[in-house]
Amino acid sequence: MKPQSIKLFDYFYLGSMFLGVLAFITGYRTAKAELAAQTAEAGVSIPPETLIAGYALGALVCLALWFFVSAQRSNIAKWLIVLLFLVSLISLGDYLAGPMPLSEIYGLASIIAYAVAVGLLFRSDAARWLDESKGGAAAKRTGDSASEDAPPV
Repeated sequence: MKPQSIKLFDYFYLGSMFLGVLAFITGYRTAKAELAAQTAEAGVSIPPETLIAGYALGALVCLALWFFVSAQRSNIAKWLIVLLFLVSLISLGDYLAGPMPLSEIYGLASIIAYAVAVGLLFRSDAARWLDESKGGAAAKRTGDSASEDAPPV
């Protein structure tokens, strides 16, 4: 059974993704106009559907990472989520400069929910649960766990 921290991680991580979708939808016209201006300036033609395809691909990667952490107990996926969170912090300064349209409010709320989700992965019950993945559970069943030799805390 999943611990409370992992259940909360699910809610905050998927909520962050939902807020990200809202940010994308509300900011699509602006992003489309910026793409058209940049491609016209560069003299190339990139269809605006590329924005949708790129966002959908990113969302699929994030959903896969969520699945691997929440259902498969993958520590590698956990650290990839942390890495992507740290990379997303690079854009945080853009949110705080100038007026804030609705898409940026959704984006900022998404980053906050993402931060809470990442923090929940480091709570003791979540860390224990992730460590009890396939290898850890087998070691506990056979009695080969190193924690048995450790003094009680």
